[in-house]
Amino acid sequence: MDRRLVVATAGLVTLALSLGLGLGTSAHAQALADRGPPARRLVHRQLVALRSNALGLIYDGRLSYRFRLHENESLALRDNFVGGGAAVMLTPAYLRVGPYVEVAPASFATVWGSLQYARYFGNLGILQSFATPRAELSDDELDRRADLPGGDPLANYATSGLELTLGLDLQAKLGPVAVRSQSRLIRADLDLRDGDRVFYDQTTDLLMPDAGLSFVTDFDVAYLALEGRLVIGARYSAAIPFYDADSYLPGEPAEHDNASHRLGPVLAYSFYSRDGAAFNMPTIILVTQWWLDHRYRAGAESSQAWPMIALAFRVQGDLFSID
Repeated sequence: MDRRLVVATAGLVTLALSLGLGLGTSAHAQALADRGPPARRLVHRQLVALRSNALGLIYDGRLSYRFRLHENESLALRDNFVGGGAAVMLTPAYLRVGPYVEVAPASFATVWGSLQYARYFGNLGILQSFATPRAELSDDELDRRADLPGGDPLANYATSGLELTLGLDLQAKLGPVAVRSQSRLIRADLDLRDGDRVFYDQTTDLLMPDAGLSFVTDFDVAYLALEGRLVIGARYSAAIPFYDADSYLPGEPAEHDNASHRLGPVLAYSFYSRDGAAFNMPTIILVTQWWLDHRYRAGAESSQAWPMIALAFRVQGDLFSID
């Protein structure tokens, strides 16, 4: 089986989490349509996502218990809370699970973070690590390595480690037009093969520095219709790894071309919105983005005319009564 069929990139997760009741309300906040949040809530979010270029399949879930910080009738301030719970990400090739915390001082801003234990099963060509950020990591090369026998020093292997993610969501809405940004700073620390300094991370489509930082961001502009249940807009995405001098081989130029940029339309439709329902805001999301810049996907290996296409289903809800 092609190892690219069972992994996904962060664009899927970010897309599904940010396009719930339109871009004008935070998916992290899971804002109620007709009122502010109750004093306490137990909320969940679930998504399943599939994409092409590169192909991927992923499940991502969140469970959080929240406390309202203060009561306020202003739309800009009423959706406030502090919460904590668990986050799970699962594909056939790896598992990530760990605690999750979030703080929303106002409706337009949410700060969140997770610390997840990551376990790579060693199947389907994953995990792949390299000695330098300048290493070849095209899809063809990753597939070639996936076909190597288990004893080969370049074959994929099972491993584990920790991944810390810090996020900031900002949003605003004027009439039917909404803007939103979601940014994340990621630090992964894995038990890599001796001599390797970087690894290919499927959830960001990046060659990540081990025990180093990477930055991922998405910026959306959208028109909201049908009381926010229909979202038509555009999304710009960027993913940037940060390497230090120790990431490179001795004497090697400290230069790379591993950042990526995408742009394209997004479309989301929510079938209904029922405040307080356990199964609420079932949403289908479609995104098509062309690679503006990528080491391989912007013409070097695959045609720039071939976009990333992602399809996701997301649902959220309250597990306790909100009345």
